[in-house]
Amino acid sequence: MVGALDKLGYHEPSAVQTAVIPKALRGESLLAQSETGSGKTHAYLIPIIEKLDINLNRPQAIILSPTRELARQIFEFAREFQRFFPKFRLRLYSSEEALSQNEEGKLVPPQLIIGTPGRLKDLLINRDLFPLNNVKTIVLDEADMLLDLGYFQDIEAIFGKLNKPQTMVFSATLKQNLRDELRRFVKADFEWEGANTQTASTVMHHLIDVKHVGNGPALQEFLKIRNPYLCIVFASRVETVAALQKYLKDNNVPSIYFSGALDARSRRKALRDIRADQCSVIVASDILSRGMDIPDVTDVISIDLPHDLDFYFHRAGRTGRFGKSGDSWVFYNADTEEQPRQLIAQGVVFDYFTLKNGVLEKDPVGLAPKTKLLKKKELPEEELKDIKIAKALARGKHIEPMYKKKRQFAIEKVKKKYRRKAIQRSVRLVLEKQWKAAAKKKNGEDE
Repeated sequence: MVGALDKLGYHEPSAVQTAVIPKALRGESLLAQSETGSGKTHAYLIPIIEKLDINLNRPQAIILSPTRELARQIFEFAREFQRFFPKFRLRLYSSEEALSQNEEGKLVPPQLIIGTPGRLKDLLINRDLFPLNNVKTIVLDEADMLLDLGYFQDIEAIFGKLNKPQTMVFSATLKQNLRDELRRFVKADFEWEGANTQTASTVMHHLIDVKHVGNGPALQEFLKIRNPYLCIVFASRVETVAALQKYLKDNNVPSIYFSGALDARSRRKALRDIRADQCSVIVASDILSRGMDIPDVTDVISIDLPHDLDFYFHRAGRTGRFGKSGDSWVFYNADTEEQPRQLIAQGVVFDYFTLKNGVLEKDPVGLAPKTKLLKKKELPEEELKDIKIAKALARGKHIEPMYKKKRQFAIEKVKKKYRRKAIQRSVRLVLEKQWKAAAKKKNGEDE
């Protein structure tokens, strides 16, 4: 295993791997909370593969993932080990394929099963595809998302077929309601929380006031200025994602579109294009914000913020992975300030920019209350009286050409006279002060 990891380029374990792998190798059940991009997947894959009896043709471990894209990603990571362990067999079961295709290969059972809860329940429970009495380990990956998507009934059904397995739970967030729900499945021998449970410290957060420019034009301007190496543009609504991608296409800005509205074949193609670096701009819904490992994302752009602000941290976590630096940009205007304020209250440190007329500038004010303009200075009664007289004198019996300018000239003449008086008064006060000081000094010397 150590030789395989070295050849695969994994030389130093991450914090979560250092904490979790020894416990997992001892068969302990555990809960692990760590920020995205911290190496959670290999924290459970390494001990699972290490403990497999590769001479036993029975399922020995199950990994449950909330989406078919995440399940596919875990499968690809695990498949890398097959060239080092020739007898190691694994299968991916998800809605990527029809049930009939999933059932193929029944006579040669895999030792590791990876899939989505609904499909695995259909195959393992309803259709009794394989005997599960040798399953010793089960993993719940992105557990908070499994709960949010309502998969816990399917998970309960699968657990009901297992005999007290080692259970490993991994998530970027572990709120109290999730912990309470998980107690039905796992009595954790060990719990671990990373130092930063939101996003990596290498991610910088920025707020951009786009005024009331439309989403499409604002995004196009920003991309032109920023010119990111690889960026993901997130929007909360599928309709907004589709509209943004269309706008970019109509304006000759290449982009890859990814959302839950795509069919399985289109989603697979989009992921292949993303991993083949076909384009530097990905426009996506929040389905791409959870757990997906897309290398070298330099910038994440949130056109809007999600209703559940936890998803902001998942979005931002697509960059700054594995110690690399990254930037998360949030568009807002005067009508959408409330959610950024909530993120600030949660401890996110933003700096501020404005985007206007194709220029991105630092904003020294940001979301701070704008200073109210001072009230118009009240003029002395004598000056007001002279201005009224000047206005009256400038007003002829009939409307004449340039009468407004003549009236303004007369008013300015009065104001200039009073400004001159004010300057003279100030000069006189300064001189009086100097004379008094000189007099005091002279008197002191005489004494």
